Amino acid sequence: MTSFKKQIPEYRELIDDSLNKILPASNQSSKELNLAMAYSVLNGGKRIRPLMMLASAKTLDIDIQEVIPFAASIELLHSFSLIHDDLPCMDDDSFRRGQPTTHIKFGEATATLAADSLQSLAFESMAQAKFPKSKSHQLGLIAMIAKSIGSAGMAGGQSLDLDSENKKLDAASVENIYMLKTGKLLQSSILAPTFFKEMSDKDFLALKNFSESIGIAFQIQDDLIEAEGDLETIGKSIESDKSKNKAAYPLLFGLDASKDRVESLYQSASEALQVFGEKSRPLEEMAEIIIYRKF
Repeated sequence: MTSFKKQIPEYRELIDDSLNKILPASNQSSKELNLAMAYSVLNGGKRIRPLMMLASAKTLDIDIQEVIPFAASIELLHSFSLIHDDLPCMDDDSFRRGQPTTHIKFGEATATLAADSLQSLAFESMAQAKFPKSKSHQLGLIAMIAKSIGSAGMAGGQSLDLDSENKKLDAASVENIYMLKTGKLLQSSILAPTFFKEMSDKDFLALKNFSESIGIAFQIQDDLIEAEGDLETIGKSIESDKSKNKAAYPLLFGLDASKDRVESLYQSASEALQVFGEKSRPLEEMAEIIIYRKF
């Protein structure tokens, strides 16, 4: 089997090509808004979520060309969430991916509208995408993704995160926040391909367990990177969690305990994939990228 990591540049190009086709042209009406949307989506980014969707598709022997439109839409939703996260009313960050955040470059009003437009565009794209199975499967997939960014997912997690300032939470409470605000959209990326084919409850549960472990590990690793990194390395504002006394894992439990927890979650994720044998290599390689990344 060809290494998934070696194919990532090719897959990123496919994802970016799809994003370029979906995004509205800058010479259309609302030029400033369209420029802000493109700036937020195309200004770098590791494409972790769409790549994870493709890795899951490869594991399940699904043609990635069928999945690409949904992978691109997941990236639109991720970009929408980052614009909101960076706003002064949320995390109040000035840099993202080494560049000024969208509200710094375009203003808060345009940034907010750009985020809202990206969310709308993502669901429009998913609704119009060709789907190999029934419309009910397509609607089920869209509903899962919608739930992952709402009050039972990303938005709910962000609300709990904001409410955590100046509070001493236990590990289970912090991990619940992480699963909601970060893990749910990543989980939707991993489970999306399951709507493209019939599969056993055992295989579905394995993917679900993998996604839960890797989703929480992703956010703890993100906190570790912020705790140990600098603006030049990680490309975004640092110490925002510390300055607001938020419930970040390293601040509450220390660096060593955080690293141990990441490793434990990584092992749990790897064990969950054993049911797929060698076919799980794409997901295993993506998990390695998530766990061992430095920015």
